[in-house]
Amino acid sequence: MEVFEWTKRKLTLAERRPQRQAMKLASNYPLIASVLEPPQAFDLERETESRRLAYQRSEQRMRAFHARIWRESRKDFFLASDAQRALIRSAWLEWRGPTTSTYFRYLVDLHTGVMKARSERFRAAEKQRRLSILALSSSQLQIQ
Repeated sequence: MEVFEWTKRKLTLAERRPQRQAMKLASNYPLIASVLEPPQAFDLERETESRRLAYQRSEQRMRAFHARIWRESRKDFFLASDAQRALIRSAWLEWRGPTTSTYFRYLVDLHTGVMKARSERFRAAEKQRRLSILALSSSQLQIQ
């Protein structure tokens, strides 16, 4: 797993953040800027730890996301018919891009009809939303 490393640019931006925040407060709230609590001074260790933890949380969320997508996709793949699985396999083997969980999900959805059904549900919901907005706007016009 990668460890957070400071580049010269990142460090400069982080060190100057309190000054930028103070200037922003002064420009946004000129009458009460002196009363507002000033931003905390830059602490390299605290900021490094904060960024390291944020990176770890982000990495864990992405790993969990991809694991969930693989599990769901594999379940749907094995529920598909033999002909659908053959289509998915051949498309997977022909693909020259990155073999990711989301691409496998796309193939499974495409060849099992899930994508088409999802698209139709979305279109029906969108049509219903538009009709309700139209009805609401026409009722508002009648009131005036």
